[in-house]
Amino acid sequence: MKIALTSVYANPLHPGHIECFDLSKELADELWVIVNNDAQAKMKRGTESFQDEQFRMNVVKSLKAVDRVILSIDTDKTVCATLEAALAEIATRPEVTEVIFTKGGDRFANEIPEAGVLAKHGVAIVDNLGAKTHSSSSYVNRVANTADTAKLEAELANIPKEMQEQDYIEVGYRPWGVYYVLEDKPNFKVKKIIVKEGARLSLQSHLHRSEHWVVVEGEATLQIRKVEHPDHIGHQILYPNQSCYIPQGHVHRLANHGTSPLVLIEVQTGSYTGEDDIIRYEDDYARLTPETIAVPASQDNVSK
Repeated sequence: MKIALTSVYANPLHPGHIECFDLSKELADELWVIVNNDAQAKMKRGTESFQDEQFRMNVVKSLKAVDRVILSIDTDKTVCATLEAALAEIATRPEVTEVIFTKGGDRFANEIPEAGVLAKHGVAIVDNLGAKTHSSSSYVNRVANTADTAKLEAELANIPKEMQEQDYIEVGYRPWGVYYVLEDKPNFKVKKIIVKEGARLSLQSHLHRSEHWVVVEGEATLQIRKVEHPDHIGHQILYPNQSCYIPQGHVHRLANHGTSPLVLIEVQTGSYTGEDDIIRYEDDYARLTPETIAVPASQDNVSK
């Protein structure tokens, strides 16, 4: 007998989750789904859970492919402790000869924090079950917080119609403008980014990805350097049909000092392209990464 384990926030549940469950059940006799608890959902989103844990568990439990639902007992963003408990229970069932852990395509198998627990117990990870064609973050951003939704709608209303996207996976509001996620795969993500005139992003770096930028409209001012060389600041001004490359780990900043919106296409490549893979050292909107020791001052003489 074979058991498949998987985990999900289901906040809310969408077709991508169901596809992953169906494909997981095809590989095993039983499918056990770990649902992250409300405290974990708040850690991930920064707000209260869109749907409470009992509601999410009941929804997952109602699916045909699911045999058992387990509420996470973990207090961080992982399900390591919950996996340990589930595997200990499975070990008491002599008829179970194999256990696998299944997942969608949001991260590579060796990138998930649960990989160590699974390897210790000899549990194989089956990756890429289902394409990421929907985003829980997008749904939550649109309906969970009315204030945030109003900001997003107001921001979108200020963007010329010809710059807006109708076909996208996710749209997000930022103080400097908006972004659209056009493609999201395990090792790359494609975004359309619109930066308001006179605005700039934070001075930042990424642990898991590099970025390629192609300017479509407007004028982009780029600052880039290695994190260990704060005094060697490279500045570039990019015009339409020009591009640049930001290597993984390099500190960089994008600004629009023009009088019209800046539009660029960003291609992220790397082992993880989640929105939380960002370290902010300086920011015009007080969004610094608190646990990070800031790099020395950028000596940027452009007015903030």
